Amino acid sequence: MVESFGYIAVQPDWTIDVKNALDKAEGTHKFWVSAYKQGCESIHDSAEASAGSAATSGGATLVSLNMVSGSSDIVAEYIGPKQLRLSSRRLGIPPSLYTAAAKAVTCSHIARGTGVRSFDVSRYGGLLVACGDDGVMDVYDTDEGTHRVRLDGHLGDVTCCQFFPSGQVVLSGATDMRLKVWSASDGTNPVTLVGHTAPITDTAIVGVGKNVMSAAKDGTVRLWHCGSAALLHTFELSEQPVNKIELVSRSEQDISSSAYQQQQQQKDRENESETSGKLVAVACEDGRALLLDLYTRETVAEFGSIGDPPVRAISYDAAREIVFAGLSNGTVNVWSIAHPSAPVYAFKRGDTSPVSAVRLVRTSAGDPLLCVGSEDGQLFLVAFSLAAGGTVASAEVVEDLVAFDIDPIGQIRVTPSTKKSATRQSVWATGQCSRVCEF
Repeated sequence: MVESFGYIAVQPDWTIDVKNALDKAEGTHKFWVSAYKQGCESIHDSAEASAGSAATSGGATLVSLNMVSGSSDIVAEYIGPKQLRLSSRRLGIPPSLYTAAAKAVTCSHIARGTGVRSFDVSRYGGLLVACGDDGVMDVYDTDEGTHRVRLDGHLGDVTCCQFFPSGQVVLSGATDMRLKVWSASDGTNPVTLVGHTAPITDTAIVGVGKNVMSAAKDGTVRLWHCGSAALLHTFELSEQPVNKIELVSRSEQDISSSAYQQQQQQKDRENESETSGKLVAVACEDGRALLLDLYTRETVAEFGSIGDPPVRAISYDAAREIVFAGLSNGTVNVWSIAHPSAPVYAFKRGDTSPVSAVRLVRTSAGDPLLCVGSEDGQLFLVAFSLAAGGTVASAEVVEDLVAFDIDPIGQIRVTPSTKKSATRQSVWATGQCSRVCEF
């Protein structure tokens, strides 16, 4: 059974009206708010912001939010200049945070008429690399928004790009079926990896980056050695595209098992570095989600069946041995290695807009949240509570990240937060416009 969450959508630039209210600018300051739940009549209203007469103990001005209709049953509460709390009693939508972007980097060199197709940020968010549909990438400084260097050399559209852990080297894949390694400093391309027979769809970097991985529409996932540009292994998985991959480390408990250690010691391969203890989560267009052991080359688990709705996004929680698979029909399936025959839980939000991205986000206490992006522009965080045996006891949407209207969420990245007061890691996302936003 798929649980359907109701949700509230808010005008993406609501912070402008709140700021105008704080500044006591002339005129009314209103932004639209709408509530939706499957099987129920939608609610549409506007919230009017006005500066309150009181102030907080810290001296900050309060903002009052009043629904214009007075009868919509949507409750809006001002938390801060970039955060609201919204709920609807009639639709059973509990109070949830709505957070505006803390930073937006405009990718000024993205060609007119195309948005950001893929991007990545360096570990602490200092540099950003982004590509559109014009076959090139550009590196930007995220603090100043200045352009640093252009990476130009693919013979087709760039489909994916990411930084190596150093933050000074970039890996990219494209429709020309090639992967390239670039210097983020001067734009040179010392290594090109050739072997796929269809466009690249995703990449992953193993450890410090001596080895990298790629997925493609040829149905394979491949392991490469950057130093020699050699193909080390091909996982032949499907007759249909592999859409996404995620590389994660096994849990400490899993790695410490004597049987697993003995299995690893039996193999010593040339040109492989840091592949031991790594798992690859794979999203297949044919409807399956797979979990592969990168070192042993074995399939650890297979979820779903060929012919099921295509899996468009995937993330793996190694500590809880849970796979999150985002589907083309808008559902997120939650699979447990302990119970691989059927999802232990499934949810969706709204109607049938495909899930385009999922990514695990850690709270400051180390607890996992799942960030979900969809093709209708929704971007939100879900918290899960697991019962004994790996089943999901409950789930709730705890935060919406607001910056995009109906732009499809093209990519989600996660970095450590640099703010002392942060309650979770920083989430970066793009809605296939010219901006990449940090929340």
